[in-house]
Amino acid sequence: MDEFLVFIRNYIELSSEAEASIRSTAKEVTKKKGDLLAEEGKTSKYMYFLAKGVARTYLYLNGKDITHWISLENSLITSWFSYVQEKPGSEYIELTEDSELVRLSKEEWEILYQKHPELERFSRIILEQEMSIIDEFYKGYYFLTAKQKYELLISALPQIVQRANLGHIASMLGITQETLSRIRGK
Repeated sequence: MDEFLVFIRNYIELSSEAEASIRSTAKEVTKKKGDLLAEEGKTSKYMYFLAKGVARTYLYLNGKDITHWISLENSLITSWFSYVQEKPGSEYIELTEDSELVRLSKEEWEILYQKHPELERFSRIILEQEMSIIDEFYKGYYFLTAKQKYELLISALPQIVQRANLGHIASMLGITQETLSRIRGK
């Protein structure tokens, strides 16, 4: 829980009342490698803070497992469309390491927002930051060479190579594992 509160404090000043509400509302959960936090066709009810571990978001396209994103510690993760729209999602979120998480439902967040307006500010700042990162990452992504894609990923998430499966990284970059091995070998 402490990691989650530190994460929030990186963005806003957190009142002791808001901290107490978060501590009494949020639930700490431990999950094993291979556990799913989201599944295609199911509605995601929770947003998770990844305190320890690694997760990958993937979907199936033409029967092929395609990694869309890899999340490391200090990340908020969920099937965003499903969570926000309260509709079944199209992706899976799999833990690729044993993980420690903090979870809150949408309803729990809404109650916290009403009690503690600074938490709405936190959410707005996080959403703006994440949208800008996604925008920058994907804006030029389609025009980059495989090597440039890898360099962009390493600049954004330097520790990803030590933590994530290389096959998942290659899938996320839209390249083969052999191409990724050649790039890394240079």
